[in-house]
Amino acid sequence: MRTIGTLRGCAEKHLQTYTDPRGLRAFHTYDWQGDPERLSPLDCLAPALLSVRIGYKQVVPLFHPDGPGAEVLQAMEAVLADKACMTADFLDVTLDPSTGPWSLVDRALVATGEAGGTGLPAFKAVAVTKILHRKRPNLVPIFDSSIYQFYVGEKPVAGAYKDTPRRLWPLFQGALRRERDWLQDLIVPIRKPDGRPLSLLRAADIIIWEHTASGCTT
Repeated sequence: MRTIGTLRGCAEKHLQTYTDPRGLRAFHTYDWQGDPERLSPLDCLAPALLSVRIGYKQVVPLFHPDGPGAEVLQAMEAVLADKACMTADFLDVTLDPSTGPWSLVDRALVATGEAGGTGLPAFKAVAVTKILHRKRPNLVPIFDSSIYQFYVGEKPVAGAYKDTPRRLWPLFQGALRRERDWLQDLIVPIRKPDGRPLSLLRAADIIIWEHTASGCTT
């Protein structure tokens, strides 16, 4: 298993490239938080900025008055409504799907495959985490095939939810705990486009994704 510590020599370069306001990456579009207390239809389209194939077919059902889409939206909104989730930090939470702030995140991921007994096709862990991360950047890590492959050594199955992301979270959490100090020092001067500090979770996502996408050999 690799760890983000192996990228220490190129991490700063990757952060600079990704956060360049004149660059081609999504930092200055996706990383606007908007209203931290609610999810709008546009919030649910935000994963498209991070290469998720999402459009009206996936988002419209979320805003139906009932049905599987409404159940998934309610599960995501429960994360925003919970007071503990407002201040919880992924590096410190217990990754127990049955209790605590993390249980609400896990429930939203599970809902995508089980809501209404049918789930939502083409709307799974990747979309949920890329929607919720913007609103709770210190609690909800981004589930991405590049991140998963970096830590697990293989790509996740298509439409992953439930046990697949659960395999990643403890690996990701343990790695970030070990590398917290130098990562924190690295991100101090970086601000998101709306002025907020960059979270460790987003920094790790950027570094690993940029390293992989650029074919970096450092």
